[in-house]
Amino acid sequence: MMNRLPLIMLAALIVAAPVSAGVENQVRELVLAGEILPFEAIRDRVVSQVRGDYIGVEFDAGTRTYRFRFLASGTVINVDVDARTGLRTRKTNNY
Repeated sequence: MMNRLPLIMLAALIVAAPVSAGVENQVRELVLAGEILPFEAIRDRVVSQVRGDYIGVEFDAGTRTYRFRFLASGTVINVDVDARTGLRTRKTNNY
């Protein structure tokens, strides 16, 4: 377990890095066009429903999904959410 902790922490830092301006602009345009829900509303709902520390998010423009990442008991939890509906599509653990 201790051998994996530095890797998990490194992954957390990478995921928690600021989103590039290009992605932010793309998300903003999709929200304004009514194609996806506002990020903050989705984030707040997911964070309130998942145990663990929120460590970051990625947006996939092709599938219009967010992948939220949490750290709980040394395990990274991925929660995929459809940005169009705000509904969770998948939850996985990375060991």
